[in-house]
This record gives sequence, structure tokens and C-alpha cells, in this order.
Amino acid sequence: METRDTCLFDEVSRLYGADIKAEVDEIIWLMYHESQLNRMLVKDMEYLYEESVIVKRRFYSPYGIKWKRMESIVHEMKKYEPEDKNSYNHVLILIQTSKEHPLIMSELQWLNEITDGFSPKAEIRWGLGINEELDERAFIMMVYSK
Repeated sequence: METRDTCLFDEVSRLYGADIKAEVDEIIWLMYHESQLNRMLVKDMEYLYEESVIVKRRFYSPYGIKWKRMESIVHEMKKYEPEDKNSYNHVLILIQTSKEHPLIMSELQWLNEITDGFSPKAEIRWGLGINEELDERAFIMMVYSK
């Protein structure tokens, strides 16, 4: 069976009570445990339990373009970012690469592209982690909330 290089999967739903807590618990757990190199702290993400809108998006760079992996992710992110991007108060960004193909300084410049368009008052936190299954690819998870 053939698979695509890129697939947008966006779940939109209204959650109530325990479902909200479970989803936020998972986001916080992932952001904390998967950001081994630049750790995001649980206490700095607890505001998520009080937010009324949370958008979680995940992006993988395609195989075979290591030198453009962040550029390819940012291109996909820009195509699908929320129209009301400047209305979000908080942004969490988790970036992962493998140890064999670590994030390099020139790739960090793409963080400016990712955060461009958010309100200057938005609180933006980011974490950096290792995922050996990625090989030469990169992964970014973003969580916008308000």
C-alpha cells in the first residue's frame, strides 16, 4: 500500500468536563516528557485547564529533504494556520529531531516564521526534544489556546 508524504489531520470537537481534563493532561504530558533538551515545565502549562479554545496541530517533515525539513514544515503550517491567529494568548511549540540529525542553528530561524502573526502579547514557550524514530525528519507540535 502506498502512503502520502504529507497528510493534514485536524480533529475539531467540543469537549466537556473530564474529556477536557484528559486531553489537556495528554498535551502537558507530551510537552513535558518529549522536550528533553529544552524542557517545558508542567507549572508553565497548567493554564490550559482554564482555556476555552485549544488547537493542537502536529507536523512531520517529509523524508529525503533533510536540508529543507523546517522550511517544509513551516510551509505546511502556514497553509493551515487559524485565520484568527493573532487572537490566541498562549502558544506551545515542541520541536523534535533524532540525535543523528539534530536541529541546527540555521533551522531555528524558522521559529520566527512560525510565530509571525501571533499577537505581540501572546506568551510563546517552546521545547526541544529527541525522537530516534524520526531519523532525518523533524517533528513539530503546536498548541494554540485562548
